Amino acid sequence: MANYVSITPPTRANIVSDHKYRLRYFKTPAWCPYCEDYIWGSGNIGYQCTNCGDYFHVECTLVLTSGTCPGLNACHVNNQNLTTYDTSIPINDWTVNDVCEWLAVVNLYRYAPNFQSLKYDGEILLSLTDEQLKHDHIHDVYQRQAILDAIKELKSRETYRPISFERFRTQLSTNNHGDNFICTTFYERRSCDLCEKSLYGIIHQGLQCSRCGLVMHRQCSKLPSKRCVHTNKQLECHTIIGTDFNDQPIDSKTQLPVIITRLCLALENIVADNRTLSLIDAYRFSIESARIAQLRKLINDNDIEKMNFKKMELSELASLVKISLKEPGIGIIPDENYEDFLNLVNAPKQVIQEFVGKYSMPFYVDFLKFIMCHIIQIWKLDYDFAMTNINQHHTVKSYEPERVVDKLVAIFKQLIFRPPWPMIMSHSRNDKDHVHLLKRFIYEIDWGAERPPATVLQQSPSTNVPRSEQQPLDKYPWFYNRQDNQSLTDKLLTKSLTINDGDYYVRFSTEASVSAPFTLVVQLDGQQRFIKICMNKLGQYGFSLISCFFQTIQELIEYYSQNSLSKHFPILKSDMKLGKPIRRDIFLAHIKNDDLDNYAVVLSNINDQNLLRIALIELTNKYNEIERECTSWKTELDQIITYMSEIQRSTMAYGRIQMIYEKQMKLNRDNFLLCQKQTEKNEYERSFKYLEQRVEQFVNNMKKLNETYTERQLKRDQLSKTLDARKNDIISYETKIAMCMKLLADKGVEQHEINSFLGLPTDEPWYLPTINREMAHKLLKICVEGTFLIRTSSNGLYALTLVHNGIIYDCRIGRDPTQNYAFRFVASYIDNNGQPTTMNDNSSGYCDRSFYSLKELVDFYTKNSLAENNPELNICLTVPIKMHVNIKI
Repeated sequence: MANYVSITPPTRANIVSDHKYRLRYFKTPAWCPYCEDYIWGSGNIGYQCTNCGDYFHVECTLVLTSGTCPGLNACHVNNQNLTTYDTSIPINDWTVNDVCEWLAVVNLYRYAPNFQSLKYDGEILLSLTDEQLKHDHIHDVYQRQAILDAIKELKSRETYRPISFERFRTQLSTNNHGDNFICTTFYERRSCDLCEKSLYGIIHQGLQCSRCGLVMHRQCSKLPSKRCVHTNKQLECHTIIGTDFNDQPIDSKTQLPVIITRLCLALENIVADNRTLSLIDAYRFSIESARIAQLRKLINDNDIEKMNFKKMELSELASLVKISLKEPGIGIIPDENYEDFLNLVNAPKQVIQEFVGKYSMPFYVDFLKFIMCHIIQIWKLDYDFAMTNINQHHTVKSYEPERVVDKLVAIFKQLIFRPPWPMIMSHSRNDKDHVHLLKRFIYEIDWGAERPPATVLQQSPSTNVPRSEQQPLDKYPWFYNRQDNQSLTDKLLTKSLTINDGDYYVRFSTEASVSAPFTLVVQLDGQQRFIKICMNKLGQYGFSLISCFFQTIQELIEYYSQNSLSKHFPILKSDMKLGKPIRRDIFLAHIKNDDLDNYAVVLSNINDQNLLRIALIELTNKYNEIERECTSWKTELDQIITYMSEIQRSTMAYGRIQMIYEKQMKLNRDNFLLCQKQTEKNEYERSFKYLEQRVEQFVNNMKKLNETYTERQLKRDQLSKTLDARKNDIISYETKIAMCMKLLADKGVEQHEINSFLGLPTDEPWYLPTINREMAHKLLKICVEGTFLIRTSSNGLYALTLVHNGIIYDCRIGRDPTQNYAFRFVASYIDNNGQPTTMNDNSSGYCDRSFYSLKELVDFYTKNSLAENNPELNICLTVPIKMHVNIKI
């Protein structure tokens, strides 16, 4: 341990820059803008600049020799309303909230809710022992020791903290680690290689240099230290788990981190195969930190694609998922979006649904959706297990979904909602919001996963209007969703719809925004005026965030139907009020019926069956043509979206490297000013020029990527608009085809005749349109492996029934509206008990591959296995039912 000497104020003027310091004492942790770490404790630990108002560690002021004071009241936002003191505040005087804020800044925020519920204040905090922590259900030895180490350091700061002045004054060693430091999580006690004190907390405890392995506190990483010397040693910061999600190996199918996807799917499959296991209990169980370190090394040293997770304990797999989600520096929700999510707590369901689909780059949107589907699947597996027990044991105890969801929220709330480091103290304050928002995600938002039956989520305590009174916006005639709004916009451009001044409607904002999620569109002087509708965190509405007084948009509409809008918008007429709404129901009926009514009249005047058949064939051909166009456009759109996501990831990577180079340039500049030898100055200058050239290259590359991204974005928007329009055409043609077929049926034409001249597979050896599932099973019961037929289905358009391993399987074939009505499998099979079970437990899921006709589908799967749709169906279609030797039809 180095010998320390105290510092006296007079000598400080020769070391610091133009900041003017005064000693302050703290109760609430302060943010040090130099080292980007917190000042905490009750001793002589920090100074405040009397000019700018910012706070600095004592050590940081000793090395803060470059730069200038930003001026009066220019302190960091964290420090603007901070209360500090002239004398030291004993820790015994800390409140429960003070303790929770301190836990957050020493990386122990996981236990803040526990300490808050137990009402641990400063006096109790100082008296905590290992036995007491064990009694509070903190069973992990390492985590208990981490809490005690932090408390020990807190106690030591009550007295004056000596500092090694000589190290800073003489600058014997310069910190040349640059941006090699990586925020790292350790699962054993580690000490800082600079100050030799323990790292604090149980997550992201310190920074480790990726070149030499030096480990430091955040604060110490900005102080002079040992020179960086490259080592080939395997370091904690080199593990795949803990690397930013964007930099981890990506699964080719989901385009998400392969570690997370493989682990989650393995957990779901293991529990689905063995219903006696509980996935919720596995997640709730905490394994020892030493074992977690071993598992992390196992993942890092092996190819995860080839690992057999069935040999591992369920709780170990669940723990790997948890550390994989919490260790990366950037969470599932990027730092810049965290506050937006908090503002969704009391937002209408439609606003949340809209925002979570567009809040960030597709990678993070898909990642959040995947995790939420996993949470809902855990719930569904638990529900299925409970229902099986109730049916088998005839118990009267009812299933309680609220308790199950509460457990899921307790597990995942800190994994999904993680404040950025500068806001980490808000973790305990926002805990109730995290809980309620995650519950809304589980109960209300459509993630594409089937939920078990559950009651409606109760309103948040902070919500002023009961959620039952907040009607869905779709119930109001003046609200248009994105698709309906596009139809309205196109109609208004044709000027075929007469509207008057003051007529209005409400739609979603063009860009996904929490603060201004809606736009009020008002007609004035023949033009549309667009007015943003803002929403505050309480879910109240207004035309600015400081004037959100309306509990619902309906209240806002009613108020401005009676009062002038000119108070907020002088450009409008002085007596401008909202007039009549452009009613969605009437407008859409008008749009739909204009064409269909005319066509119905035309059809009714055709008496010749041959002309009706020709009309039906023309409609069907046009329908198929549009369908093929849509499929082609959808493929192109998917490729563009994937490419845009890759561009965003590349841009982020360039941006990170640019920041590293720019910080290294600053370090070189500072070293250039400090060094005395000309040879060293020349070396720093050459390095600076090289880095400057590289930064210029990165800027040019990012500029090109941004230009390409903008081009693809325009193309994407055009394709999306075209697809939306063609979907409406498809619906229109389906209606016309139905009209035409009804007229033919009314004139005595049989269905098989219609199928014949439409080219439907009436004569195919595998097509039996008139039989039901029971009849199909009787026919196939005596058939050989691979025998199959296609029939009409009560649940979808058609169903494929086949024989495999002595079991008869049924695979539904439908037309998915979200996939432009292409033929797709919606597969289900009959299990060993004779019960139908939906493939992958998802009754509404459509398989990836699509076909233009049933014949094309059959031809494909006579050469390729059906296993891509269901792993249990590793078989091709081999024997059509009509060609089986024992069957006579």
